[in-house]
Parts: sequence; structure tokens; C-alpha cells
Amino acid sequence: MSLKIIHTADWHLGQTFLQKSRIEEHQYFIEWLLKTIQTQAIDAIIIAGDVFDVSSPSVEAINKYHYFLLEAYNLNVQVIIIGGNHDSASRLNSYKDIFKILNVSIVGGDLNNVGELIPVYKRGTTNAAAVIAAVPYLRDGDIRKIIEGETVNEAHGLFTSEVKKHYDNLLKQAKTNYPGVPVIGTAHLYVTGCILSESAEKRMHSLVGTLGQIPSSVFSAGYDYIAMGHIHKPQMVQHPDNVIAKYAGSPIPLSFNERNDLKEITVLTIADNKIAHESLSIPLQRSVIRFEGKADEIIEKIKLHKPSQVLPTWAEIIITEAVNFIDFNNEINDLCIDRKIEILNRTTKYTSINNQSIREEYIAGTDNNPLDNIPKIFTIRCEKKGMNEESIAGIMPLFMQILNEINNTY
Repeated sequence: MSLKIIHTADWHLGQTFLQKSRIEEHQYFIEWLLKTIQTQAIDAIIIAGDVFDVSSPSVEAINKYHYFLLEAYNLNVQVIIIGGNHDSASRLNSYKDIFKILNVSIVGGDLNNVGELIPVYKRGTTNAAAVIAAVPYLRDGDIRKIIEGETVNEAHGLFTSEVKKHYDNLLKQAKTNYPGVPVIGTAHLYVTGCILSESAEKRMHSLVGTLGQIPSSVFSAGYDYIAMGHIHKPQMVQHPDNVIAKYAGSPIPLSFNERNDLKEITVLTIADNKIAHESLSIPLQRSVIRFEGKADEIIEKIKLHKPSQVLPTWAEIIITEAVNFIDFNNEINDLCIDRKIEILNRTTKYTSINNQSIREEYIAGTDNNPLDNIPKIFTIRCEKKGMNEESIAGIMPLFMQILNEINNTY
């Protein structure tokens, strides 16, 4: 009798896309996922981080989260959730004891550096068929003491070493406490060498401290599968010992950079203590596209666009020549209405390059209006460096003082 587990990640519930809510798309995804659980006879589901888009999600996003957990319980499915860098560990953990009643295990953060092992059961049985070594997004201070005066390279090397030790300890515990069953690890981080959607994302991940530059070798041989989150493009990760590690990717495109990415979930099938995996494509209900080129080229591309999804297409226009925007907008407005296209962003490639670069680096997983709120940009950068809310609050007055001095100077 086989055990079937769904691996998914990076839902980013509550995300807005250039001020547009994603709630309809998330609802379609959740309903499809619940139906897939039924048709595929799924026993458990792993959500590998970034359940929410921000640490203080909207009531609407929280309700969507609760709706899924309740429906999953009604389907008698075990749910394992780890926290991501966008999630508030304390918020996720706050109801973990209550959610146990719904057969939901939550590991929002790992402040004690001990990890957590979660046995997974075939429905209707009492013997563990697999064990999850649940590891959420790890901040530097979570797993080691920071040494005064250490260089960036030293800090990175020490952090990587501690991450590997963390996974090794959990693997040893799993093999001791649950002998003979497959061990599935979870991870929410950026493994060196993975493929990103576009170069803008690569720039972002190169600047976010301990979220990046972690070698896949931190997952030792002995793990049967690593369910990964954080990178939105689904993909297998190369490993020196051929440990199977995979990013599930996000269920919907979270930025224009992801417009060409496939969206999928991974179904793990465990039989005779061996794991097989396959991908299932997620049917998207909205196209996210980019029209780029000269004005005439863009107009022609819009004319050729045929709406195929339930929801209107969201589009970005990048013009590579100087145009009269009033005339250009008047010409494309009727075309877009007829083809169910909403233009959410218009920009050029020959001006405002710096602003566009900032937008590209921060658009995924933020409120998508970063240029209007410099303190928000600073807060996001601090969070991605691994700082907690208390530390950010401590340095924010100094940042605001510097910002005010700059504003007064200019």
C-alpha cells in the first residue's frame, strides 16, 4: 500500500500585483488542489514556506488559509507547514497547538535549533510510512552565535556549516527514531546554481544574505527527498550524492518575471520504502504577459493576443522608443478591452532604468509599490538579511534620521 504526498510551496497568500489582489487566482488554485487531493488519493501535503506574502497578512488571506486547512481536514489529509522568509514565525506558531486537532503540523521557526520530526501516516494506519525532518527558513541567529568582527565570508562559511550540522542532526534522529522509513527534509532557502526566472531575480538573491549561496551538499546522503521552497521556478537541484531535492515553485506567477514559468505541484509516491515523484501542472486562470518593442510592434502583439483564461490578462508594456503616450494609450485602450487585457505597468527601456531595476528586484512578494515608500524598502532589505522585527525597530530611527538629512539636503 503506497503513501502519497503533495509538495507545494510559496503560496504568498495576500499578495498584491501592482495593487491588484490575487485572491481569485489563489481561490482557483486551492479548489483545484483540494480536488487533486481527492482524485489522487493524497495522504499528506507539505507546504514548504511562504504561506503568506507578508508577516502581517490581511484578514482575507488568513481566511483563505483557514479555509484550506479545514477542507483538508474534511478530506482526512495530514498537513505539514514550514515558515518561509515572508512568513512571521510567531504568527504561524501561535495556533500550532490548536491546529493539531485538524491534523496540521506547523514549524514556523526554529529558535531552539533542535528541529522537529513529523511522522507521516497512510490514512487509516498507525505505523509511520515516512518521516519529515521539518526545517523552516533559518536565520543566521537561529542556529549560531554571531562572532564580533567576523568577515562576510567567514560568517557565510560558519552559517553554511551550521546549516549542514542542523540537517545532519535531524537525519540522525530520524534514522534512530523511525528506522527503515524514508526521510523527507524540508528547506526554504536559495541553493547555489538553481535557475531563476530572470536576471533581475538573480540580482535580488545575490543581495539577501543567508537566503542565498547555500550549497546543496548541506543535505547529506540518507535523505530520500528534500521538499524545497523560496525559488518560484520549479526545478530539480543538482546534488553531489544524488539526493533528490526539488523546488516546487509558486502556484501562480508572482511577477512579470515569472510569466513564462510552468506552475506545478509535485506528487511523491512512497512504496516499499522508496520514493517516486511526478509533477502535475497547475491550470492557471489568468495570463501574465509582457508586450515589449516599438509602439507599432506592441500594437500588433496586442491585436494577436487571444484570451484563453477565465480571468482577464494582466500585461506589462515596455516601449523601446520615444512615443506620444497620450496617442499611444488611446490607440491600445480599445484593443485591450476587446481582448480582456488589463495593462498594469507601462515603462520604457531608455529612461528610468534605476527605478525599473528596483521594481524588478522587489516586486515579487511585496506590496508592489516600493518606490513610494523608502522605509518599506529598507524594512524589506533588513528582513531579507535575516533581521527580526525587534532589530529592525532598533535601527529604524537612525535610518529615518539619515533619510531626513538627505531630504533636507536636496
